[in-house]
Amino acid sequence: MTPDANLRSPRTREGSGPSGTLGAPMARATNTTSASSLRLFVEALQSLGVDWRAILRRSDVDPAQLADPDARIPQERFERVWIAAREATGDPCIGLHAGARIHPHAVNLLGYLLLSSATLGAGLRRVDRYQLVLTGEPWIALREIGGAVRVRVGVERGDPAFRASHAEYVAALVLHVLGWVSETRIDPVEASFEHEAACDPADYQRVLRCPVKFRAACSELVIDGETLERPSIHADRALERLHEEFGETLLARAGHPELTRRVRHALAERLESEARDLSSVARRLGMSARSLQRRLADEQTSFRSLVDDLRRELARHHLERRATPIEAIAYLTGFSEVSAFTRAVRRWFGRTPARLREEAGRDRP
Repeated sequence: MTPDANLRSPRTREGSGPSGTLGAPMARATNTTSASSLRLFVEALQSLGVDWRAILRRSDVDPAQLADPDARIPQERFERVWIAAREATGDPCIGLHAGARIHPHAVNLLGYLLLSSATLGAGLRRVDRYQLVLTGEPWIALREIGGAVRVRVGVERGDPAFRASHAEYVAALVLHVLGWVSETRIDPVEASFEHEAACDPADYQRVLRCPVKFRAACSELVIDGETLERPSIHADRALERLHEEFGETLLARAGHPELTRRVRHALAERLESEARDLSSVARRLGMSARSLQRRLADEQTSFRSLVDDLRRELARHHLERRATPIEAIAYLTGFSEVSAFTRAVRRWFGRTPARLREEAGRDRP
């Protein structure tokens, strides 16, 4: 497989909607990051002619993980990639320079939230809310002060060299992606970084297109509020709502134990197909069916319970909040017959699907 194919092969039908390559949901305590969050940086290294495979090997990261929407990378190895890239290239500003070479495209839920939102500001606020679905640590944080928005960039913990490179990368990434989403040039009011300038200050101004300060209290971009009112040319209210609902679902699952969460994610992606089969899910997770059953028992649950719980959650969600036909909901929740779905709804909620939908409609203003 060629490097481009390895990095950019799309994995469609991941998740509950057209959200492209989604990483598994996560709790901060697991201290891992979705491989999709590393993918743009590695693509930028590739465009710079850097031997990205060697950098990943030095960091104990399998290149094949970048094309796997389920893959998680321990935060320690994720950070190691940035240090290895800095050492391999001899470029102390590799994060900044890679950010300037970003190929903007949506590789995960966060990208699709930006694309489908009505404005740039709305998209950034959604990324701020849902980022921990994919990232081990928050990459941005928003503060709206007066007529401007201060966007903290980069993680706040970890090796200082990694944090410096990552902050510069995220600053460039935010500007590139916002420009791509709106098809306009985004010029911040100013940028600041906690660290010293690692290369020529002119490089920072060239990439970030604004005055840049160093040894500041925090690393951030200041963007005029009117700039963030620019519309996304890809705005789609229906998709925006769908992506946001999926993000809320992933956040709600973040408290589950590690394997339980991974199984729920695998089920949610293909509940209407073979994913509800124990052996199929076990193969996707790289273990035997017996091992999966045993480890779920250690987490005080079972595969059958997880399937039933997820079906119940999805059934209530679709019946109460959306106008999806009942026949389609039966399919989406993994039932081959509407009659079987109706019996399950009666068992879960004590009433028929039509009755549940009717009651929800009366309660809704």
